[in-house]
Amino acid sequence: MKNATAKFNVGDYVYVKRVFTILEKKTGGYVYPAEPVLTKIEKVESTRSLGFCYQLTPVDKKTDLGGVMYWENELYPMVIDPEEEFWKTWGDQ
Repeated sequence: MKNATAKFNVGDYVYVKRVFTILEKKTGGYVYPAEPVLTKIEKVESTRSLGFCYQLTPVDKKTDLGGVMYWENELYPMVIDPEEEFWKTWGDQ
């Protein structure tokens, strides 16, 4: 596993840009809402090969998140650090 510690913790608020649903078969089970969905992390699990996954609850209580756990790379922090985004884009070399 490439990252030994989870990027997010239980209780953190994060956004998801794509939401999984069993109703949407054309796109492989996910849809892109007009606006990112604000969620709260309820549970964090580590997998041996694919990193961390998160059980989320939508803040609006109306959005159905499909009953699945979301991978760390699908989550976006509430506040994005511009310097961190710069280094993601250009690398640290």
